[in-house]
Parts: sequence; C-alpha cells; structure tokens
Amino acid sequence: MRLTDFYVLMIRLLLGYVFFSSGLCKLSDGHFGQLIGPPFLIKQLAQYQLGLFGYFVAVSQVLVGALVLSQRWSLLGLVMLIPMNASILAVTTSQQWAGTPFVNAFFLLLNLLALLYEWKSLRFFLIPESGAPALPTRTHQLFPGYWKPVAVVGLGVLGAAAAPFSLPTALAAGVAAMLMAWWNVWLPARMRWPALTALGASLFAINALALAEPLTHLSISVYTLVVAGVFVAFLATLIESFYPRR
Repeated sequence: MRLTDFYVLMIRLLLGYVFFSSGLCKLSDGHFGQLIGPPFLIKQLAQYQLGLFGYFVAVSQVLVGALVLSQRWSLLGLVMLIPMNASILAVTTSQQWAGTPFVNAFFLLLNLLALLYEWKSLRFFLIPESGAPALPTRTHQLFPGYWKPVAVVGLGVLGAAAAPFSLPTALAAGVAAMLMAWWNVWLPARMRWPALTALGASLFAINALALAEPLTHLSISVYTLVVAGVFVAFLATLIESFYPRR
C-alpha cells in the first residue's frame, strides 16, 4: 500500500466516524460519544415543529458516515458528504459559533482531498471529453470485499433505527459497525507495522469516545484513553511517513 493510500484511508475513516457518530449521538439524545454536535438537535428543532427534519439530518449523517466507512461505497458517501459539510459550515458561520466554522472547513477540505484521490474515476463527470472513467476506483482495488461493507452499513442502519427506542442496541450496533469497518481495512500482508498500529490505536480511541458514558465508572478518565489512542495513532502515522520503505 502506498503512503498516499494510507493517508486517504485515515481521512475516510475519520470523516466516516465523525458523521456516523454524530448522527447516532443525535438519535440517542447525546448518549453515543461523538466529536461534533449539537447532540440534542432533534429536541431543539422540535420546539419549532422541525423535529422530523432533525431526524432526517441525524439519519442522513449515520447513513453517509456508514457509506464512507464501508470503503466499497465510500466514493458515493464522500460525494453526498460535500453538500452536508458545506451546509454545516454555512450554518455555523451564520450563527457565529466560535471556532466551529474552522473545524467544519477542515472537514470540508479533507472531504475534497479524499475525492481528489479518486480523480481518475470522477473526472468524466467534470470533463466528459477526457474519456471513460477509471474503474474500479482505487478504493475498491484496495478493499474489494463485499460482506464486511454490507455489514458496516447494515449495522449502522440498525443502530439508527434502534437509537430512539433501545440505547444498548444502538450502542452495540454502532460499535459493531466501527469494528467491522476497521476489520475491513486491516491488511497485515499489505501494511507495515506503523500503519497497523495507527489503525489499532485510532479504533481504540473512537470506541472509547463512543462508549464514554457507559465507561464513566473506570478509575481512569475515558478522555485520557481517547487522547492516548490519538497520540499513539499520530505517532505511528509519523513513523509510517518517515520510516524508510523497502
């Protein structure tokens, strides 16, 4: 696997997790750990008779995030994510939320970079005379599996459907979807140990964050675990970037 492939894989996993977890958090009234809010959007919009719209936003985030995490349909998810990211950026800028627009702009930039990675497959839509698009996409060449991506999306849909009614089911389905997503991209035969370490540490961090509420009884802060996982993932990514390749 090329270094560029690894970088863009980490971008897809980050974007997929951010929006997948954000949607489940909204649907579960803030009980599913996530990075971007607001967690109580549905209740807040319900005050203005827009509760159904709140559910639509949350379910859309879960579905799009799951598509990005699946790898098999990540290109579709990334395309759908562009208007979602742009809309969130517009709202947070209009509301003058301190710092949030910069975070959203960063996610939008990552979104565009991930799409640029598949330029050979997408250029046909922007430049028709360039010839037929390159198929399959680079992502599908690296991760051609079928049942694991289906399981990622299926578990995501299950979590979204269960969230308003059964928190344990939603948590279990959400965590299982993320475990399946990381298992799908776990390729020891084609990845070096720093890349595998970065994947493992990032999975540890996001699951610790997702389960922050159930894990509050631990003697150590859950957020300490999250920071530790992120630090190890970052350090392993640096090693992967600069460690000589044979």
